[in-house]
Amino acid sequence: MATAATKVTQGNTGVSNQSTAMTSGSNDVVETALVSVDESTKSATGVSLFHILTLASIGGSLALFFAGKKSAAIFVGLWPPTFQALKSVADTNKNKNQ
Repeated sequence: MATAATKVTQGNTGVSNQSTAMTSGSNDVVETALVSVDESTKSATGVSLFHILTLASIGGSLALFFAGKKSAAIFVGLWPPTFQALKSVADTNKNKNQ
């Protein structure tokens, strides 16, 4: 029984060390892509992609609500804070890497 607990503990520290190494390395590919798409959208329209997505989801939520699809409207209405959190993370990491 003691050996099983030791193996589990050793396995967990290995995973922890591996995930720490992955997060302390270079930027994530998806994050880099989001930042580049946001920058190109901002240069083309003057507005951040995340702000456009926020406004679109609010409009979509209102349209669904008035169409009588209240459950879908609530679901889509929960997206704006996520888009704003993504913008915050992208801006924070963009400033940190410069």
